[in-house]
Amino acid sequence: MTELLFLDTEWVTDASRQLVSLALVNADGSKRFYAERDPLPEVASSFVRKFVYPLLERGDSALPDHVFTERLRAFVASCDNPRIHFDGQIDMVQLNQALAGFGCDKCGIPPYVPVHVSRQDVMDELERYFQNNPEALARRHHAGVDAEALRYAFVLVVDP
Repeated sequence: MTELLFLDTEWVTDASRQLVSLALVNADGSKRFYAERDPLPEVASSFVRKFVYPLLERGDSALPDHVFTERLRAFVASCDNPRIHFDGQIDMVQLNQALAGFGCDKCGIPPYVPVHVSRQDVMDELERYFQNNPEALARRHHAGVDAEALRYAFVLVVDP
């Protein structure tokens, strides 16, 4: 059996692309992973400071890099033959960096199949999701909210 996961990430700037937060959710929404880096990267764009940082949960979600990596690896490893869906290539880059211990530990990365979601009908449904859910729209750019939106759109369009 294959378990579908849906990914979203947030990062500080287009130039440095340092990860801020990462979320994964499975197809039925019953399994979720969400984490934020602690400490946060020092330099962030004005967009991130205005729209991403205010949405961060901190508390138990804020993890030092080594704990972030351990928990992320354990989550992915707990899934049956995971296929990780994402709508932006940067999300996959960020996932791989986090799984690789942010450049410190490339051993022990669990296997998974990356799936780039680029179908226009899925992207259109993702936008409709935000239009029809004002609470989600207000929290857009929270990795968990955006991963959930991708999950919803994909499952509705591709796997009805």
